[in-house]
Amino acid sequence: MRFNLALYSLSMGTLIWCSHSAQATSEPPPLFEIKPQVCMVKTQGQTCQMTIRVNWQHGKPEKLCLYQANTQLHCWADSRQGSIKLAIKLAQNMEFSLRDPYQNTLAKKTVKVNAVVSTKYRRKLKTDWSLF
Repeated sequence: MRFNLALYSLSMGTLIWCSHSAQATSEPPPLFEIKPQVCMVKTQGQTCQMTIRVNWQHGKPEKLCLYQANTQLHCWADSRQGSIKLAIKLAQNMEFSLRDPYQNTLAKKTVKVNAVVSTKYRRKLKTDWSLF
């Protein structure tokens, strides 16, 4: 009975220590920003061309890569922060992500494409009938 109690105490102590050390080593996600986050086109369906600025900061030095959907755009080796300007073309909303070498997504942002004139909700400017 004492042996089972000692084994149980040892197991629980190890479990508590492991869970506490795992919580202490977990890093917060990197700060990730893209500016601007909205691209304006005249009508829906047009391709948007713009230059974006990407900035990120992380608590520990790491190799991180910037992706547009599943296309790798740029990588930084053993850095705590990174910055880059990119010329992009978008036809629709696009997700940009910051990934580690194991393809884990650490942070992501979406750049939206908005139309000035929406063909779906276009308002009529004059009436179909007139007295004059």
